[in-house]
Amino acid sequence: MKLFIPACGDRVTLTKSWAFDLYLERRNVKFAQSLKLIPEKFDPWNDCWTTPPWGYRSALKSVTVILPKGSVLECDRVYIRVRSRITTFSKSALETGNDYDSITWKLLKGEKATRAGRFWAKLPDCYSIEYSLQEDSLYRDRVKLVKLVQES
Repeated sequence: MKLFIPACGDRVTLTKSWAFDLYLERRNVKFAQSLKLIPEKFDPWNDCWTTPPWGYRSALKSVTVILPKGSVLECDRVYIRVRSRITTFSKSALETGNDYDSITWKLLKGEKATRAGRFWAKLPDCYSIEYSLQEDSLYRDRVKLVKLVQES
């Protein structure tokens, strides 16, 4: 197995359907509504939490999304949280449910993202993506390096 970390703008085509948990945080609400997984009258500030947001143990609700084989995703953001400048590991890796590491994707139709086609998924969910890489979407200075890694 070889490591691949997408850069912003890299595109992948799903070779197998991908099921993941979509957390109902405000940035994911439009995407969930576009897939009709939540009602149009959904309040991101009050309806997203298992308990009130001011509660000590409140957690984000999630819904399961299944993107079909052949879907094209474009990496829009990679976020890896580091606890502090002194500590070089992610606190989220140590505590279940407090995982902020994520990749933001755009779901493409043709060459453009759909209006509500932007969402983020937690990094562990992204590990299960089975894909083919669209080499023409890679940055030109990375194409040779990616091909070299894939061929070795």
